Order: sequence, then structure tokens, then C-alpha cells
Amino acid sequence: MKRNLSLFSTIFILTASLNVFSQVVVTFPTERAVFQRDNANEADVYIGGYVTQAYQRIEARLTPRVAGEGTPSPADGSWAILDNEISAGQFLGSLRVKGGWYQLEVRGVNAGGTSAAASVARVGVGEVFVVAGQSNATGGDSNPNGPGAAHDQVNSVDFQNVNPANSTITPYPDVQLPCPAFVHLDAQTKMAPFGNYAWCWGSFGDKIYEKFRVPVMIFNAGWSSTGINNWKQTTDPNGITTSAFGYTFPTGLPFGHLRLALNNYIAQLGVRAVLWHQGETDNLLEQPGDDTYSRYLSGLWDVVNASRNLSGKPNLAWVVARASRFTVNNISRVSTNVVNAQNELINNDGLYPHVFQGPETDPYYSIEYRHDEVHFRGDGVTQSPDGQIYSGLLHLAGFWSDKITPEFLSQSNPYAATPPPAVAAVYVPGGTQVTFTGPSVPGGHQYNWLMGDNCNQVQHTSQQWTVGAGLYKLKVIDPNRNAVFSPTLFVSGSALPVTWQSFTARVGDHGRVVLNWSTASELNASHFEVQRSTDSRTFATVKAVNAAGNSRASSYYEYEDEYLPKGTYYYRLRQIDADGQSDLTRIVSVRIDGNEAVRIYPNPATDVITIESAGALNRIDIYTSTGRLIRRSQTLEKSMQVNIADLPTGLYVVNVDGREFKIVK
Repeated sequence: MKRNLSLFSTIFILTASLNVFSQVVVTFPTERAVFQRDNANEADVYIGGYVTQAYQRIEARLTPRVAGEGTPSPADGSWAILDNEISAGQFLGSLRVKGGWYQLEVRGVNAGGTSAAASVARVGVGEVFVVAGQSNATGGDSNPNGPGAAHDQVNSVDFQNVNPANSTITPYPDVQLPCPAFVHLDAQTKMAPFGNYAWCWGSFGDKIYEKFRVPVMIFNAGWSSTGINNWKQTTDPNGITTSAFGYTFPTGLPFGHLRLALNNYIAQLGVRAVLWHQGETDNLLEQPGDDTYSRYLSGLWDVVNASRNLSGKPNLAWVVARASRFTVNNISRVSTNVVNAQNELINNDGLYPHVFQGPETDPYYSIEYRHDEVHFRGDGVTQSPDGQIYSGLLHLAGFWSDKITPEFLSQSNPYAATPPPAVAAVYVPGGTQVTFTGPSVPGGHQYNWLMGDNCNQVQHTSQQWTVGAGLYKLKVIDPNRNAVFSPTLFVSGSALPVTWQSFTARVGDHGRVVLNWSTASELNASHFEVQRSTDSRTFATVKAVNAAGNSRASSYYEYEDEYLPKGTYYYRLRQIDADGQSDLTRIVSVRIDGNEAVRIYPNPATDVITIESAGALNRIDIYTSTGRLIRRSQTLEKSMQVNIADLPTGLYVVNVDGREFKIVK
């Protein structure tokens, strides 16, 4: 579906030199974006970018990545006209798309034929959730993590509002979110804006995908040890609150993290619901004779209303867990008052509309589910110190997914993504500059013009902006602070060597740091330098990776770094052009907890296992599943092989210098 724009001119004048590589560049949506579907299982997916050759029109199509999951758009697999009024090289349009996980292709068409198709490998229409609450919502506090998502269709943004250099947390009024880079929800993904890791939500995402066969996006705004008063008092962006455990939160937090998620990520993607798991701290605070029921009921309702009023989503669905179990004076107890308040919000739709039933978790507190009768634990794989394998976090994921039913979906009110602002563009007569004009917006909105790779440093604030060669984007902010970005806008003048799409770092299942990056297009690009740092200031090049060089389509790269000792590592890329000029990416970080620095393979094993480490292996002990020591070795080497051909079939624990790993023979 083509957009309807009022343009100063629809004539595209190509001013770049003739050696510019003819191309179509897609800058919206970015890789792994998931847009909230409506209750008819559809969404409008907006598609934008720029061209560096004159085209009469831009066409697009979306093809399901998994046969039978989603419907091609157009339905016959052909191409749909996206934009036939290309504005000074910029294009924008939309397609109506069924729920599914797609590959997006975009091409230019003129009298001489069609361009090569630019592509975005993964774009989704599905379900988007925001998590909030305390530790059973977000993990942390040294509680063991759960698994990352097994399915490719489960996603998040890997960002946490914590400065890794000094562990400080930025107050809500001062937070500047980086441009969102959507990633697969791995075990160590931070889950923006404040999640610690996957916790139970990777498994939850898998279960939602398996149930509905649509992709999932999850954000996490929870904060451990928070009571309802901490959330209520910080609905004021300048509010300051202190926890029951004596911690004074930075200004505007914890509620500010929920608002950051709703005003930023959710504004541009849409949302199904807030998933709320909190109440344990209010059980701790409860004293005989106090009015915990009324305090909790009014406090949570104030938080629900604030989330709706401050995001402009009056019917935003909340799914509320019945959760209160805590250990007080060495006794595990529940609070009937807290749970009754949660049930009142859920059951009294006349007074408290659009609040839905979440899981009832208090009955599940044995060692099978929680390691301390408070915090869920167990990923179904990792052996605990007592030698057993628990699945508490998988159970918690199941408790939550059981409440996301077809009936809930039909009764809740999903909010669609806010379309990206449509920017009109026209060349200045007789020159190579372009005048960009933002869409007309109601009073109270703000125009923030930005350079293409920076989502915070404002360059201009009027509706109209005239600029020379470069990459730009427009961020429009409404009176609620909801922010949406335009596609990246391009003004030619010189060839653009590389257009970046994404850059992420994670710890892979095999224990090495895995770096992935992609480019939307390349022209005369030579190579990439992978640079690593331990302090985010001094970087050293660890690897050079050849670039595609000249490419009209997206190019994808991966590099696995060596086994590293425990610590936080920072990475960036330096892209080197054929003429020696260079450009740096943003910095990404990854945390190595220790066990990742050791690799044991194959697993399952047969006759021989190989043990590798970033440093000296030192002592290696092998135990049976019952804890009996059967082998001991000592070495200063970083790699060794151990013959286990004589061992019977079963589960074994390999202890490498104090770090435990399970293998199966």
C-alpha cells in the first residue's frame, strides 16, 4: 500500500558520481523487528529506505521463512508496489501482513528493468510483551539463569541501563537509549531496558511461539526487591523511593524503566500486554493490623493507570500474577491480603478494566521449583550443587504461557505500532543539498533531527531541515514522550562505502564470544577490524575480516573470539575502505562468567573427550552422577584429551579447576 505524501517535488536528481553502485537500501524495518498483530492476526508493516539510482517505483514482498507459518504478501508471491512517488531518493510505504516470520525483499523498477533485491532476513508480525515486577520477573541477585530461547522467532533488545565500567544506573530523566538493535533472546541477553538475562522468558517465548506459530518480542523492566510503593512513588519522573531493604533508587526508577519500554520500543513495535509478577516484598512489609490489602490494591492500580496515561494507551492490557510468597523470620509464608488485592484487580472489570489473570505461583515453592522457597530456579539441564537437575524456571515459563490463551488474545486490546514519520524530501534548486520536511503533527510534539547512526544527539528541531551529503533520521516525540523514528534518510554527494544494519555480541553455546554484524550495502569496502577491550577505552585489533566489497544486498558476518577468562569485554568494529578511510561502530559488551572459558566436546561422548580452556586447565576431576570420584588429572596445558572408553553409559560431572560441567556417555 503506497503512502500519500504531500511533496514539494517528486523528481529524483542523481548527483552522486557515476561510479556509485546502483542499489536499493532498506533501513526500516531492521533485522528481527517484530510488530504487534491485531486480533485479526494482521499488521501494517512499514518499509522504508533510499536509492542511489533513479527508479520509477519501489516494489516489495514478504515471504514466510517457515512453510505454513504466515502468508506471503502479496498472497501470490509476486511483488507489490510500495512507492511510486520516490522523494529525492527516499521511499516509504506499507504492506498488510498476516502473523508470521518473514524475509523481506525490496527492489527498484524503471524502464530499463529491475534492480537486484535488497533484503532483510527476518521481520515478524506477532506478539510483543513487556515484563515488570521484582526478582521473579527479572532474575538477578545471583539467582541462576534460565535457558535462552530455542526458537529463532523469539527476540529482544540486548541493553541494560547499567554502565558496565562502574555498575552505575542512570536516573530515568537522564537515560539515553541507544538505537535499538533487535537480537535473538539468548540466555545472556539483557532484555532492555533493565533485564539481567533471559530468566524464564526465553522458554516463555518458545512456548508462545509453539502455541501460536508467530514470532515474539519481549522487553523486561523489572527490578529485584521492589515493593508496590517503589513503583507507585516513581510514576513521578522525579520521584525518589527507598526499598524495604534500604536501597534508594535513582530518580524516577523503577517505574521509569517501564515507561522507557512503553515510550520507546513499544511505540515503534506495538504491544499486547504488560506481564506483572510482584508482591513478595509487600508480604515482607505486612504487619498485623495494617491495611496491606487496600495499600496494595490502590498502589498497583495507580501503577497500571500511570502506564496507560503516560503511554497514551488507555486500554493497555495487564496480566497480573498472584504472587506473594516470601520467607519472613525464617518461615515461608504467603499474604492473603496481597493475593486478594491482585484478584480484585483481575476479577472486578467494572472498576479495574483490562486486567487479566496471570499465574498463581505461591503454591509452587518446594525445591522442585525454587532453591530458597522464594526464587524460581532450574533450566532443566544444569546440575545444581546437590547433584540434581531442576526445571523451576521452565515451570514458571509454563505457568505464564498457560495464561496467554486464545481467549485472552480475543479479549485483550493489542496496540499497533505507530507508523514511522513520513518525511518529504526535495533537492534545493541548483545544488546537491536536500530539504527534509517532517509530517505535520499536533501541538506538543517535537521534531528531533539526528545523524543516521545516533538516536539521541539532536541536530535540529524545526519541522524542516536542509542538509548536505550524509545519513540522517527524524525522531518525532509526542506529549507522552512516545518516540518513533523515520527510516534512515540519505543525501548523496559521495559514494557511501558501507551502510550498517546491526552489530551484536553474545556468548555462544560452545563458550566462545560470537560477534555478528550485517551491512545493508557495500561499495569498495576492504575489510573489518574486530577490536576488543577490557575497559571500553583502550582497544586492540584481534582479527581482520574481509568485506564483501561491492554488494547491493545485505551481507552477514560472524566471528568467534577465543576462550576468554572471566570478566566483561567490549567490542567494536572498524570498517576500512579500499582507499584507507575508516569508520567505527558503536561499542557492544559481553560478560563472561567463568564456565564459558572452558569447552568440553563431544557431548554426548563415546570414547574420548577433549577439554579446552582459555588458560591452564590445572586439576581435572571426573565424578559419577552420585558424586563418586573416578578420574583425576593435573596439567598446565590449555587442552587435553581424556579417554573414557572404559566408563559405563551414564551422566558424569567434569570439574575443571573448580568449574563443573555435565557430559553424557
